[in-house]
Amino acid sequence: MASPRSNTQMFALRQPPPEHLELAGGRYRLARVFKHDFFAATCLYQFDVPATPPEAVPRVVVKFCRNQSFWGLPLDWIGRFLAGHEEAIYGVLRGLAGVPRWMGRLSPTSCAVEYIDAKPLDHLPSPPAGFFSRLRELFDAIHARGVAYGDTNKRSNILIGLDGRPFLVDYQIAIRRRDDLPWPVNAILRRAVAYLADKDIYHLYKHKRRLCPNEMTEEELVLSYSRSWLHRLHRRLTKPYRALRRAFLARQYRKGQLLSPTAALEDHHQPEKAAWRGDGHKRI
Repeated sequence: MASPRSNTQMFALRQPPPEHLELAGGRYRLARVFKHDFFAATCLYQFDVPATPPEAVPRVVVKFCRNQSFWGLPLDWIGRFLAGHEEAIYGVLRGLAGVPRWMGRLSPTSCAVEYIDAKPLDHLPSPPAGFFSRLRELFDAIHARGVAYGDTNKRSNILIGLDGRPFLVDYQIAIRRRDDLPWPVNAILRRAVAYLADKDIYHLYKHKRRLCPNEMTEEELVLSYSRSWLHRLHRRLTKPYRALRRAFLARQYRKGQLLSPTAALEDHHQPEKAAWRGDGHKRI
């Protein structure tokens, strides 16, 4: 539980998520929180019975999108938009191997998908041989359905299954073509999807170059360094923002004001926070 000094406005939820919930005819119990940031709390729930029925999904990942205000400004509309957006993306990708199964909406600002028993790419020194080739096949299949993932830069979103297969999770900023929309919106979306799909491939081979350099082909090596002028401009414009954001978060953390309402359930290393937290073993 957050202390009175905690700046809970920096998190999606003011209070911890419910200990139990009903989903798909089953009762689930909160087991842990993977991540809790400004936009969402991503949590693991497991079937709350001694013996899980064969037809039941034993574990699910529930995303509670933002439902509290920020400095008096209501932001629950962001949570509704994010939950609806992910539902639409998962609908387009339904049945695709490597994409978690959609389990449903729990509320206007929360949704659930099947839990994948896997390790994030940033938790392992290197993936098994051939992993990135299979990951490229997954990206090609996603792109073929008119979706660009857009968040490939985060290794934590790329999972390695127990059998070595790749999975992609967290489609919060993915975008899709919308042929039902009028021109020029449709045309703009098509160009944006094509651009971000190219960035998916760039980041894929950037990770491969850093983790499995001996498996790189000459063509992949070129792609891993291929940055468009727009990409370079984006990096130049966002670098000062990232630096200011990290400095702010680090200062809040040092003062003891950046304590997550779900800190007690975040008992694992979160590499994404290490850049500003300064101690990979402390929790926020």
